[in-house]
Amino acid sequence: MPRITEREKPPWSRYYKATIGWAPSNTLTKALSLFEIEPSIRGTRLAVDLGCGAGRDTIELLRRGWRVLAVDNEPDAMKFLRSAALPKYRARLRTRLVSFETVTFPKCDLTNGSYSLPFCRPDHFDSFWHRIMISLRPGGRVAGHLFGVRDEWASSADMTFHELRQVKTLLRGFRTEFLDEKEWDGGTASGKRKHWHVFSIVAKKL
Repeated sequence: MPRITEREKPPWSRYYKATIGWAPSNTLTKALSLFEIEPSIRGTRLAVDLGCGAGRDTIELLRRGWRVLAVDNEPDAMKFLRSAALPKYRARLRTRLVSFETVTFPKCDLTNGSYSLPFCRPDHFDSFWHRIMISLRPGGRVAGHLFGVRDEWASSADMTFHELRQVKTLLRGFRTEFLDEKEWDGGTASGKRKHWHVFSIVAKKL
């Protein structure tokens, strides 16, 4: 399996342009549907959107009335997100330009990481996940995707990949509401062919 080099990674600005207008991720919409059938809580719920990119999930959260802290370490992401957010949403949107390795979390009701969590470096992932866990209020949820060990990018030393048993270990302390493992040959947002191995997750903190 070839190693991914920095030169092979597409410019993030191209990725953001390609994903503008994409529908929100399936894991986010599943999590939101579960919240919506529960009794409402006082005040507006807060979500942390990790690796927000051009804002496909952040915009959906804002549209549904959530407050959002959008996190990314690419300045272009924040430019695309701010241009996409309607003026009526901006009072409920905060952004933070920071890496996953150093991000601090406020107390929140949802942590969302759509295809972004694997971009945390392996030597930081355990502490990163622990910070996600302790930041969630009881009854809060984590939603998003992890990459499996058979993913084509699995030789990349600066990304994190998991086996199913490791995913289940991460979800201790949660009630797993959705866990789906899939492999397929498809494309990336930049148009390159790729073998995907992905775990899709929605889980509720106990």
